Amino acid sequence: MSFTGTYKDLLVQNARRELDQAFGLKVETIASKIRRIGFSCTQCGICCRGCCTDNRVMLLQQDILTISENTAIAEFSLPFVPVEVEDALNGISDSSSLIPYTDKDGNVHSFGWMLRRKENGDCFFLESAGLSYKCTIYKLRPALCRTYPFYLEECELHTSECEGLGSSISCDDSLVLAKSVLDRYIHELEERILMYQRYEYFDPIDSNYVYSLERFKKGHVLYIVHDSEGTHRRCERM
Repeated sequence: MSFTGTYKDLLVQNARRELDQAFGLKVETIASKIRRIGFSCTQCGICCRGCCTDNRVMLLQQDILTISENTAIAEFSLPFVPVEVEDALNGISDSSSLIPYTDKDGNVHSFGWMLRRKENGDCFFLESAGLSYKCTIYKLRPALCRTYPFYLEECELHTSECEGLGSSISCDDSLVLAKSVLDRYIHELEERILMYQRYEYFDPIDSNYVYSLERFKKGHVLYIVHDSEGTHRRCERM
């Protein structure tokens, strides 16, 4: 997870090349693909529930700003780490997964932010409404939520698992969704480039990581978060 020098420059160059290609994508072309696939949200809430899928929502800086400015909720984000690291921190899987992300001082390094979740794994902003579910910040929801189950990767449209796929979607709705998908992709690439440029190198811990594990067992994790705005420190209770 550490990168410096030539490798760092290569990551920036590759991301810039992909961003240039993204600017050449047409909303109408993406919308046409979305119509062929088909989509209509069933409000099942499966994508937001921890019992059903990997419901982690990565946040853009604009997502964080929008939620912060329009709600009174201060702690809605968490440092983002891979699933295997999250499981290791929670004592579910092999703790060796922590090695590439942990420095000699026992800090866990994270790359970006995600929405906080409840104890049962559901999204922090998800509420049940009878037989369906609703988002309490629907108009402020992050870009990933606005575009789910669609996303762009290497300038190709992809879908995540979703019960709403295959349903009819209007031309107007597909254009709105396609624009959101493309906007999200461009912002993700722009933030990735800034993160690479502002990244502060760290030496991962070696195989002797007992100190870190003892700290984690006490229920404290000190994160060093690398994002498009620089490096931040965050202490979380497990």
